[in-house]
Amino acid sequence: MFVGLLLVSTFFAGAQKTVAVLAVGGAVLVAIGWLDDTYKSQKKDFPAMPKLMVQLLVAMMTFLMDIRFRGVNLMWLGGEEGTYISFPILVSLLMTVLWIVGLINMVNFLDGVDGLAAGATVISAVTLFFLSMLKGQELTALLAVALAGAALAFLRFNFYPAKIFMGDAGSMFLGFALGVISLEGTMKGATIISLVVTVLAVGLPVIDTVQVIISRLLAGSPMYQADRRHVHHRLMSRGLSTKQTVIILYVVSLLFSVLAVFLFYRQ
Repeated sequence: MFVGLLLVSTFFAGAQKTVAVLAVGGAVLVAIGWLDDTYKSQKKDFPAMPKLMVQLLVAMMTFLMDIRFRGVNLMWLGGEEGTYISFPILVSLLMTVLWIVGLINMVNFLDGVDGLAAGATVISAVTLFFLSMLKGQELTALLAVALAGAALAFLRFNFYPAKIFMGDAGSMFLGFALGVISLEGTMKGATIISLVVTVLAVGLPVIDTVQVIISRLLAGSPMYQADRRHVHHRLMSRGLSTKQTVIILYVVSLLFSVLAVFLFYRQ
């Protein structure tokens, strides 16, 4: 998926800034993810701290390459064009790092059932493609459709019963790519509505992570401890098969995407 996205984007867009960020950041994440997957294949635990440090590193690199939250346009203030509020540099850094590191881990959390992370990425990337096209953002539209194509090709062999698995190497890269594309696309010069639209475009991993965090807080469980509170685990514990669980969550993700496009048209 990483190589496929890189080849297509480089061929059509050349070595532009966003492509370079995806290439460098993606390579680092795939490398640390591959190391983690190697440990898991040997039934060993890879420490979480090195992965987190790498995630923070690529998020900060993204920020330093000027792919970031810059501000928000409050349309109800200042007449027809609204009032643009620029974020202070520290606020911009914090929001950018939280968004990218958050999405990296959100997609990683979804990779607990055959085909779920790849399918959700396809739906989110296609949504970002349509939103970018509507905004006239050709580069992010290209990157989004290339990401959707790479994930869809992988899904051909990853849907239940899976023949191949993406592991942390693949899931972290997918989350990073969604984060970068959304920051350079729908969130650029954002209004409150476009921020909401972007969150809805990647709605399934966001909602899953939020409900896991709330559930762990209520239960007094550590945030870092793996458990079966994710939405796919909950559905399967109620007797749904793997295929039924994945299809239901595809539909949920698709509904989030339809709502995102609808709100974009209405703004």
